[in-house]
Amino acid sequence: MPTALLALDLDGTLIGPDGQPPPGLLDELRAWQLAGAHVAVITARGRLPPLLRDWPLDSVSRCSGAWLRCEGRVLWKRTLPRPAVHAALGALTPAEWGDSCRTLIVTPDPSGILRHTDPDFRGRWPHAPAPLKVVHGQPDADRLDDLQAQWAVIAGAQVIRERRDRLVLVAADAGKGEALRDLAAHLGVPAARTWAAGDGPADAAMLPHARTFLRVGAHPALHAAHLTAPGPADVPRVLARCRADALGCRA
Repeated sequence: MPTALLALDLDGTLIGPDGQPPPGLLDELRAWQLAGAHVAVITARGRLPPLLRDWPLDSVSRCSGAWLRCEGRVLWKRTLPRPAVHAALGALTPAEWGDSCRTLIVTPDPSGILRHTDPDFRGRWPHAPAPLKVVHGQPDADRLDDLQAQWAVIAGAQVIRERRDRLVLVAADAGKGEALRDLAAHLGVPAARTWAAGDGPADAAMLPHARTFLRVGAHPALHAAHLTAPGPADVPRVLARCRADALGCRA
């Protein structure tokens, strides 16, 4: 049984715009593992990037916690009820099916991403595997506010305002907070032995389930974080300090 849990967002937290981890990050993750911690990445991405194959990770989660693999075994796939997907797509106006907007559905199949620009999208998606998430992006933030309110009352689902210009719908029992909570329960690690880090609004759901939360950047949704790092390049240093203080293991 691990003695601690370290759960980390990916984009904007561990990697920057260049898509690469900062110097020292992978060594620091290995140091957490050597100190007895279970190291997990919980990302909103629909597909896991190939670079994670070489990272020292015990668990990986995609689609904002809807799918999680722990120590080589898929622990859960939390799919959306099909009526919820129908309701979400039905709330879109005809103009929102145009080129200025983007709508996609992600299924448990790593290659199973259906885009609204695909031929016969509306006829194909009901026959695809049960979706992990629905994503809709567009430049009109005020319209997204309205759409967020409509999606928020869809039964069996929860809506995440991932960015100002993007909405995500996942199952009611999915989400990054639920993923962290349930992974910790599966591992038998209490919140008092859990550390987490993130950079955006979707990561705020992990705050109640972690002893210490590291905010990367300055997003106001994470104002209650215990620690702050200016950017991904600073994360290895801050994680090393947390490890030394909490796990009693210095580099």
